[in-house]
Amino acid sequence: MTGRISKIVMGAGLALGLLTPGASAHDVKALGATTCGQATCHSAETPWPNSSVTQREYVTWKARDPHAKSFQTLQTKKANAIARDLGYRSATSAKLCLDCHTFNISPKHREETFNQAEGVTCEACHGPASEWIGVHQAGLYFYQRNVDEGMYPTTDPTKRAELCLSCHMGTSDKFVSHRMFVAGHPRLPFELGFYSWFSEATPGRRAGYSHFQVDDDYLQRKPWPFGVKVWAVGQAMQMKKFVELMTDPDVGQEGLFPEFAFFECHSCHNATLDGKSATSRTGVPRINDANAYFVQLAASMVDKRLAGQLQGDIAGVRAAAGGSWEGMRSAANQLKRSLTQLVRKLEARKFSDRDTRYALNQIAAASQRGVFTGYYEAEQAVLAAGSLVDELDRLEALGPGQAIAAQKAIANGMAAFKSIDRHNAGQVRAALNEAARLAR
Repeated sequence: MTGRISKIVMGAGLALGLLTPGASAHDVKALGATTCGQATCHSAETPWPNSSVTQREYVTWKARDPHAKSFQTLQTKKANAIARDLGYRSATSAKLCLDCHTFNISPKHREETFNQAEGVTCEACHGPASEWIGVHQAGLYFYQRNVDEGMYPTTDPTKRAELCLSCHMGTSDKFVSHRMFVAGHPRLPFELGFYSWFSEATPGRRAGYSHFQVDDDYLQRKPWPFGVKVWAVGQAMQMKKFVELMTDPDVGQEGLFPEFAFFECHSCHNATLDGKSATSRTGVPRINDANAYFVQLAASMVDKRLAGQLQGDIAGVRAAAGGSWEGMRSAANQLKRSLTQLVRKLEARKFSDRDTRYALNQIAAASQRGVFTGYYEAEQAVLAAGSLVDELDRLEALGPGQAIAAQKAIANGMAAFKSIDRHNAGQVRAALNEAARLAR
């Protein structure tokens, strides 16, 4: 399988804050990544020729996956400066930091082999292993049996989005607030499809390195894990989580003020950067609903009427931003209901490479019309295009030369973001147009 050339560096992990479905709360245990990293399990020196997996998943994760370095990030001078500014003794002792930079399961649910310093480990995404390790090691059962025993179903796009967003956006218990941004914590850009696969730039070739290999054996056991469906579900789930948190009294308000993390930084700190938005009012910060267009696009692919409903619901939330909390919660609840409908329809839809090409062309056309004038919208557009180009590449729907050129266009689009508050809009438009042209 071939992969993208855009390198992804993720600052926060996907630590699972809840016990996995099916696990018994009183006796479930996290065993630690080294349990998976045995030579006869997922740390083989070379791929096993007769195995349905490479048996080198732990090796890849340990050497190349950013999640394996997440605890090390907390040991840096910068991380500790942020922690102290927030009133903590150190980043490595602050629960707020550990909840996303490690698998911070309760000590009573840790076996002696568990080591929190391993970072965001196998069990952070797949769930505490004590419940399912037996059937998993036996190798006699299909994947669903592992899930039935308590393994987290990461192959389900909705469940994967819930898990990833629990750190890459947050929950009521762990949320990267405006205070954390001010202290120096980086922004958390996210797009589920793009962040489901790690790859790095290699001149003249593409070098993918997900810790799992998608081949015929994989597809006999699990659904296709990338592309337009994952992107579409991820967009809907991202907006749903956003409005849930924004209207959660424990998250969305900070004393007399709203939680400013939900608003576009530029609308206060540098209002001239993106220009005045047609959907904003003078003196009112803009809600950072950067994936609004993409949610509507995803909806248009499964239900035109619902797409129109979502357009109105999103406009309602934007209009409510300058009013009361009661009005905002009412508008947000209506939007959540529509998003729930959308997720169900996306889950039921069987997508094809025609849908992938359609979405990519629509994004490029929207860019040419000036839809993505802001930094965050443009960022989401490039990440989305990266997901879609990657799927066409994996499906071998592009010729080798086309695939490399399309991946190069996505890399150029990523390079358009010069800093955390400045991007080259023309370079983004050119990159999206080129990627779409090559994919037609």
